[in-house]
Amino acid sequence: MKFIKLIIWKEFKQIHSDPLTIRLIILPVFLQMFILGYALTTEVKNITITVLDRNKTPQSASLVTSVINNKLFRFAGYAESEEEVRAKLDRGEAKLGIIVPSSFSYDLLSPKGAHVSLLIDGQDANSSNIASGYVFSIIQGWSISFLKNKLASMGIKISNIIPLEVRPVILFNPMLKSTWYMVPGFAVILVTMITAILTAFSLVKEKESGTLEQLLVTPISSYQIVLGKIVPYIIIGLFELTAVLISAVLWFRIPFRGNFLTILIFGLIYMTSSLGVGILVSTIAKNAQQVLFLLWFILIFFLFLSGFFLPIENLPPWVQNLTCINPLKYFIFICREMFLKGSGILELWKESFYMLIIGCIVFTGSLLTFKRRIG
Repeated sequence: MKFIKLIIWKEFKQIHSDPLTIRLIILPVFLQMFILGYALTTEVKNITITVLDRNKTPQSASLVTSVINNKLFRFAGYAESEEEVRAKLDRGEAKLGIIVPSSFSYDLLSPKGAHVSLLIDGQDANSSNIASGYVFSIIQGWSISFLKNKLASMGIKISNIIPLEVRPVILFNPMLKSTWYMVPGFAVILVTMITAILTAFSLVKEKESGTLEQLLVTPISSYQIVLGKIVPYIIIGLFELTAVLISAVLWFRIPFRGNFLTILIFGLIYMTSSLGVGILVSTIAKNAQQVLFLLWFILIFFLFLSGFFLPIENLPPWVQNLTCINPLKYFIFICREMFLKGSGILELWKESFYMLIIGCIVFTGSLLTFKRRIG
């Protein structure tokens, strides 16, 4: 225990004497938090839209106005022909084009009903689907409003005709703010990067400078060396997690409904995986450049198979099976559940158990690899 305390003290002294490391611990994390917290969003906004109104009646003008005045859209001007609509989509001046036929107002009053054409730039399938969904909802709302007014003039209530009405109640995130969902997950990614990168660089720096060999000729065992060097980064990781969570609550106004001590315990369990990855990479790599490449290769898989960007359910079944060994997936899920639902250990014990098993395997494997490589 005495040797471990000495290595911990040495590591803190080394961090303190390196201004660059201190800056890397503090500045990039908060800079990424504040910038990417706003940039990483699933919302689709400022969709450019153009309109060809061949009807030019109060009814068509009302429909067009309901669409282009919505804050989700940015009006790219009227078109004079269908060819001009397509040209605007070809040049990227618009993502959507609405074409109102000349018979629109007449068809509204006919039994067959009216229709409008919607041209969509489908290059980005996800954004196109969301944007077209917005337009469809707005037009449907306008259509129901038109029908309601028409029936009211005849003395009929629309509720007497439509037998079913859906009244949605949105739980946990009533304002549907994507930052409430994305920022807790981003906090986990930042902690992962800090703990894995700093641990790997610390050990590989010892190898490059030759001080690791000097430590090995002392009575200190390889396990004591590793434990002594990772304890400071466990403390730094918990500090970073705390700071990021506080920023999420105070700056982004995300409600934290869970228990703060519980999420730190979950964070400690998770760090057995991220620190284990850092130890493993530093053992395999011979220099800092190789550390960066290997960590990038590993973390890119962790990130895209974690459910941070894409829901796990949308992935192919065989890829979903692969995500079961990804600790990042479980900790992101835990953070989101604790922030938005207030879940605790009773609800999240299964995820924490899987995370603990993975962490123990990764950490033990990295220690054995480290001992074998330097032994």
